[in-house]
Amino acid sequence: MGDSALKNPRVHVVMADGGEWDAQTLNPDLLRYERTAGKNGWAPAQKSPVQWLTFVAWRAGLREGHIPKDMTWERFSEEECLEVSNPGQVTAPPIPPELDTD
Repeated sequence: MGDSALKNPRVHVVMADGGEWDAQTLNPDLLRYERTAGKNGWAPAQKSPVQWLTFVAWRAGLREGHIPKDMTWERFSEEECLEVSNPGQVTAPPIPPELDTD
């Protein structure tokens, strides 16, 4: 897959209540982003890297038990999550020319 493959970043999250946690994103988190983005007409990860990183952090946080199972994406992204960083600076791959619509 080379350099164009999505990688599973480790994320650091700062929550509104002052809590901080780290999580390892996994393939199911990336797949959930792709399915959700497709259903909602969101831009690809490459064009919305903050949304992508926040979403996969949310999914990893749910899976690892850092946040309650009933915390919705909307609540996490709009109220509870103040910062998501990617210490390893893993980014989504560039958009292949045949998929770039801009």
